[in-house]
Amino acid sequence: MLPAPHTRPSAQPVFEPGVLRANRLFESRDLDDTRERISRVMQPHELRPLARPQAGARSHMDFVRIGGIGLGTIDFGEAMRVDVDHVEDYHLLMFCLRGSAQAQANGRTILADTHQGMVCAPGHAFVADLSPDCEQFVVRLDRRMVEAHCGRAITFDSALDLRNAKLQAWIDQLRVLATSTTLVDAAQRNPVIATELERLLVLLLLEGQTWTDDAPLLRNTDTTRRAPAAGCVRRAESFIESHAEEPLRLADIAEAAGVPARTLLDAFKRFREISPMQHLRDVRLDRAHALLRDARPGTRVASIALDCGFAHLGRFSQAYQQRFGEAPSATLGLRD
Repeated sequence: MLPAPHTRPSAQPVFEPGVLRANRLFESRDLDDTRERISRVMQPHELRPLARPQAGARSHMDFVRIGGIGLGTIDFGEAMRVDVDHVEDYHLLMFCLRGSAQAQANGRTILADTHQGMVCAPGHAFVADLSPDCEQFVVRLDRRMVEAHCGRAITFDSALDLRNAKLQAWIDQLRVLATSTTLVDAAQRNPVIATELERLLVLLLLEGQTWTDDAPLLRNTDTTRRAPAAGCVRRAESFIESHAEEPLRLADIAEAAGVPARTLLDAFKRFREISPMQHLRDVRLDRAHALLRDARPGTRVASIALDCGFAHLGRFSQAYQQRFGEAPSATLGLRD
C-alpha cells in the first residue's frame, strides 16, 4: 500500500502552462468518461477515489502533442488513485503544479509535488495516490523518439528533483513549450522544427537527469551479427543522400541501414570518423552551397536553409562559415 497523500498548503507552481490551458481536451463529472478520455492520449488505466466522491467534483485534462512529445495537465478534483499496469511505449514524467502525490514507479515510492517528481520507464507499473487539490503535469516522451536522439536505449532515474541545478535548463525549455503559443504552432506546422525541439528537450534531460545506458540491448541482436559494417554505412549514406531535406533522426537512418543505432554509430566512427548525423549535416551544407552559388536574384538564404533541412538559421550560418570559410550571404552575393 502507498502512504496516504498529504494535503499541504499550495506552493508556487513551477510555471502556469498557458498553451495547455488553451488546449483543453475535456472536462467531466463522470469518472468512467474521465478514464476513457485520458486513455485515448495516454493508455488504459484504473481510477479509484480515495474518499467518498465529492458532489460536483469536476475533472479536466489539457494536452498538446509536438512530434514525439506529449505535454498535459490532469486534475481529478478529488483524492484519486491512478493505477497503470504498465506504461506503454514511452517514458512518463510527472510532477505537480499544485497539491501532491505519492507515486510508485520502477519499484520506488516517491513524493511528487511542485519541487520533485518521478519518471516511469516504458513497460513498468505506475501507481499514484493524488491529494484532493493535486493537478499533475505529465510529460510523455515516446521511447523510439528518445532512442533516435540519443542513439541508444536508456532508463532515467525514477526521482526527478526539480531543484537540481543541472535540470534547470530542461525545466526552462519545458516552460517555453508550455507557455509559447507561437512556438508550438510553428512546431506543429513544420516537422523539422518539431524534430529540433524533440532533440533539445531530450538532450537537456540527458544532461540534467541521471540515466542508465541500456545500449547492450541494442548491440546484442541478430541484425547486428549479420550486417557487415561497411555495408550499413553505404546504405545509410545512400538513404541520407535521398532524404537529406527531411527531418531525419538517427533512428530513421539506422532503420534504413538495417542495423541498430549503436551499430551504425560504431561503423561510422570506424569507417568515416564522423557520426551519421554529422554526415547528414555535411550533405545538407554541400547542397546549400550549390544552391546559393546558382541562386536566382531575390533568393533568400533562409529559404535555401529550410529547403536543405536546416530549421535554425543561426546554427546553419555558423556551420556554413566553418565549412566554406564564408557566410551564406557572401556565397549568394557571388552568384553572378
